[in-house]
Amino acid sequence: MRTPSGLRIDNPAWPLLQALISYWGTTDNDGNVAGTTIRCGGLATEPPYENHALKILTGPSAGQTRDLTLHPAGTDTLTVAAAFTNVTGAAQQILAGTKFVVLSKTPAIAEVAALTALVVALIADIEGATGIFHEQADVAFNVNAVLAAEADIFHLAAADTRYIVRSLRLKCVDPGAETVTVRLYELVNDALTEVDSFLITNANFATYHSMMDMFGLNHLAGDELQVTVQASAVGPYAVTGQYSVGNNNV
Repeated sequence: MRTPSGLRIDNPAWPLLQALISYWGTTDNDGNVAGTTIRCGGLATEPPYENHALKILTGPSAGQTRDLTLHPAGTDTLTVAAAFTNVTGAAQQILAGTKFVVLSKTPAIAEVAALTALVVALIADIEGATGIFHEQADVAFNVNAVLAAEADIFHLAAADTRYIVRSLRLKCVDPGAETVTVRLYELVNDALTEVDSFLITNANFATYHSMMDMFGLNHLAGDELQVTVQASAVGPYAVTGQYSVGNNNV
C-alpha cells in the first residue's frame, strides 16, 4: 500500500484511509489516447490490482471511477473497463501528472459518492494543513559575491508560511587575499537580524561548507530566513551550491 507522505499516522482519518485505498499516486507517463489506461512507475512494484476500482482525482476526468480489468505483474499500466471522459463526454487521455487512487474494492454508487467526499477532504487537509511541512524540490544556485552589496543565497519570506531548511552546501572560487562572508539572518523580536557569519578564505575555499560548518546548526527554521554572501573586494567571486527546504501554512 502506498499512501500520501504528508499524512501523519496519528491522524484520525488514517485507519479509514488504509481500509479504503490500496494505492495513492501520480501518473508519470501518458496513458493511451482511448482513455482506458493510466501509467505510474510505482505500480510496477505493487501487487496486481485487477478487480479493484480506479478513481481520478485531478484533470479533465477528475471525480470519475472505473473498474480495473488489467494490471500485469511488474508493469506500470492499469487498464479500466470503460474510457475516462471529459466534460464533453468524449474519451479523455489520462496525462502524466494526474493524481489518482486505487480503491480497495469495487464500491457501490453510494459508497463512491461518500468516498469522493472523503478523498477531497483529505486532500484539502493534507495540502492545506498547518503543522505539516511539504518538501520542495532542491534549489541549485550560482551567485556572485561582490563588495557593493550582499547577494542572496536565499531569502524565504512568503506571508503565512513557515520554513525549515534541511540542508545547505556551498563553496566559493579562490578569493586569493580577500574573503567572502556568508551571513545568516533570522527573526529576532520580529525583526530580521544577522545572527551569525562565516568567512571563506584562501585556506578553506575548496570545501563544500554545510550549515554545521558555517553556523553550527543542522537545520534552520522560522517564518523568515535569509543567507547572503558578500566579498571584501570588488570581485565577483562565484559561490555555488544547493539547498533543500520544506514549508507549511501558519
